[in-house]
Amino acid sequence: MSVKINDSKPQLSKKKLSAVEKRLKIDLPEDYRQFMLTHNGGWPEPSEFKYGDGPYTDSCVDWFLSIYDGEYSNFEEYFEQFKGDEPRMPTELVPIALDPGGNLVCISTHGPNRGKVFFWDHEEEASDGQVPDYRNVYTVANSFTEFLSMLTTL
Repeated sequence: MSVKINDSKPQLSKKKLSAVEKRLKIDLPEDYRQFMLTHNGGWPEPSEFKYGDGPYTDSCVDWFLSIYDGEYSNFEEYFEQFKGDEPRMPTELVPIALDPGGNLVCISTHGPNRGKVFFWDHEEEASDGQVPDYRNVYTVANSFTEFLSMLTTL
């Protein structure tokens, strides 16, 4: 099934994307980089997906995060919120999309899981003072391209 991306933010240049990666000290997987250069966020149709063996097994993408100067679904703001001074998710994960319930879709930017897409459940996250781990993280896809191909209407 083909995915349509609606309400993308203004076109993102390679230079701007590279500058954001450098500033945040991340190296985004190539298929996700291409998505950002083509769409720069937005909301997908269809938007639903299934994942692992957690307490729930499906969700949907409400919005893909965007790199722009706006307030909503801003990639850099979400990065700072979840990866900043008090990280709320494992080191290699970076938030890339939101679900309607406050959970996140993330992508691994380094290590053995590089390029894989995960669902991060905020209801099960580590308590204050605990090091974030994978107790609330569920594998969704082996790549961003695979993740897009999984989006459907459940």
